[in-house]
Amino acid sequence: MKIKNVRPKDLIEIHNLEQKVFKENAFSKDLIKKLIQRSTFFFKLERSGIKKFIIGFVIIVEDREDRVNIVNFLINPKYQNKGFGSWLLKYAIDKIKPLKKITKIVLNVKIDNHIAIKLYEKFNFRIVEKLDNYYQSKESAYLMVLDIDDMNNSIWVIFNDQNYRNREI
Repeated sequence: MKIKNVRPKDLIEIHNLEQKVFKENAFSKDLIKKLIQRSTFFFKLERSGIKKFIIGFVIIVEDREDRVNIVNFLINPKYQNKGFGSWLLKYAIDKIKPLKKITKIVLNVKIDNHIAIKLYEKFNFRIVEKLDNYYQSKESAYLMVLDIDDMNNSIWVIFNDQNYRNREI
């Protein structure tokens, strides 16, 4: 497994994965194309080997001078609960932390997505607001926030990147 920057050539594979996982709430191909070009960070988690393919991705946009927004975070359901989401989220946060002007990371998550909420809480995100009818499907979301200054450094000790590098599935 490797984490890399998303490139324009990844558009179709990213869009297909987006459609598979988020269905009616999926981003359009045009929006994903714009995010590839304009996002602060757009990382993919790619399976290595003879046939490489994307198993997850994260899109991060600076939406205010002091804040970034994780606008999309996805791991293919076949690869969930294996530590890949934690690895990708930690990688993304590690890339955000050096941006000195950024003090907060925000994201939205469906209120019934307990697996994702648990993952975010493990990284010290906290729920600050419920957003009714947030998604196209009219489902509600939680707004979650991570204050960079208040991060508990102990979570970074939990992960050893060597354990994930070139990991076989």
